Amino acid sequence: MKKIKPGEVEVLLRLIEMADAPHSLEAMQYIVFQFDFQDYEQFIIEAPPGSIRFNNLIRVAQFYDALGVLVEGGIIDPEVVFELFPVPWGKVEPIIQGMRRELEWPDMFDRFESLARLYKQWWDEKRKRLKLAGELPPPAAKPKAVAVPRPAHPPVRPAPAAVRPAVPGRPGVAPARPGSPAVGLPRRPAGLVGSPVSKPTARPGQEQKPAPRPGVQKPTKSKSSARPVARKPQRPAPKGSPKAPRR
Repeated sequence: MKKIKPGEVEVLLRLIEMADAPHSLEAMQYIVFQFDFQDYEQFIIEAPPGSIRFNNLIRVAQFYDALGVLVEGGIIDPEVVFELFPVPWGKVEPIIQGMRRELEWPDMFDRFESLARLYKQWWDEKRKRLKLAGELPPPAAKPKAVAVPRPAHPPVRPAPAAVRPAVPGRPGVAPARPGSPAVGLPRRPAGLVGSPVSKPTARPGQEQKPAPRPGVQKPTKSKSSARPVARKPQRPAPKGSPKAPRR
């Protein structure tokens, strides 16, 4: 690399300070690591003017366009610039060309483009001088996936039907077979004692007396237990009145 001239030191320090600013670092990182647009119309749809991605592109393009002006004017040596700032023209070229066509601005960022041509010449000479093996090696091919035959699965048997647990039946009644209709218990005959059928229904408004139990006699009232009849007391006859004859 050539020696830096005394007049170039101040300019380089100023350029480094501009490149190290937070907004410039963010814009450069976006262009180098995330920018992958190849169609201008698609870029304008996804990153319209005023958006962060659009501003990042314009900020990087203006920085390298200013570098191109300084190099072309002989203020700083191009080799010193290329050692400090690699030129990412190849990533943004389709978008810059689309802006030139739409805005009818043919020399838009043309110093950026001319600086990129000088950078390519400088890199080719440096690669020969350092005896680098041409371009980067192609990426290693991915191993092909080998189809492994899957083991044959045994036929799926249908699940057995759910069997309900047996319910203990009443004594003397045979359990019903599965699938047979349900048979109800026989009703009691109407003539049996205690059957609800044999009891007469009570008329509305009439209270039904309980039936006497068999073998129990109904108590009868004796004459002695009858209550004595209360007699009205006779009033005494007034004095001087004739006594009523006794009958």
